[in-house]
Amino acid sequence: MAACIVIGVDTWFDYRKVWAGHPWLLVYAVIVAVVFGLGITGFFLRGPLLLLFIPALAGVYVHHMLVQKRL
Repeated sequence: MAACIVIGVDTWFDYRKVWAGHPWLLVYAVIVAVVFGLGITGFFLRGPLLLLFIPALAGVYVHHMLVQKRL
């Protein structure tokens, strides 16, 4: 049980370390977060912004893979 908690904490520090070395990945993460927020907003407003939700999930996955590659 304790090992799972330690792994979760280390993940945040890994992301911060990669963002410090590659600031463009932090910018990419912010853009993906904004697009994700717009997709969620579109979901609740039943608007066309809803279409941004799936690409935002793909963006989160790509960001995660880029961070893991640079670790």
